[in-house]
Amino acid sequence: MCAIQARKAKKEEIEWVNSQYKEVGFVASNFYNEFIAIVEVDGRKAGLGRLVIIDEGNIELGGIYVLKEFRRMGVADHIVDFLCTNNSFKERIIWCLPFEHLKKFYEGFGFKKSNMVKAPKVIARKHEWCNTNYDQIVLLLAKTL
Repeated sequence: MCAIQARKAKKEEIEWVNSQYKEVGFVASNFYNEFIAIVEVDGRKAGLGRLVIIDEGNIELGGIYVLKEFRRMGVADHIVDFLCTNNSFKERIIWCLPFEHLKKFYEGFGFKKSNMVKAPKVIARKHEWCNTNYDQIVLLLAKTL
């Protein structure tokens, strides 16, 4: 059985974080505007994700990425759980833009379609962009901390 552990990224790891994101075409992280999680399997970096500050009341969950050799081991679950439960953000809405086939995964962490609250402009624009540039449907989900 593998030991899987999630932790907050250290400032000196930002180069590794951004090299992973560059590999898959994700936007680079800004250590000072994000809460970044790294998950390790048996002491080896296996995946990462982040919460990005949008404004006083909103953050975005994203950048969930699991390295190929660690897929199907529950690493993504550890990333999302750690980000949702170990951040210092209080009384904020976490927005998430997953592909439709990941809906049940994110619902397992309490994310729901955001019918009650209007998304910040930056999230709404990103959602629209995703749905005009990807072949798959991208959902707009939210969770209140």
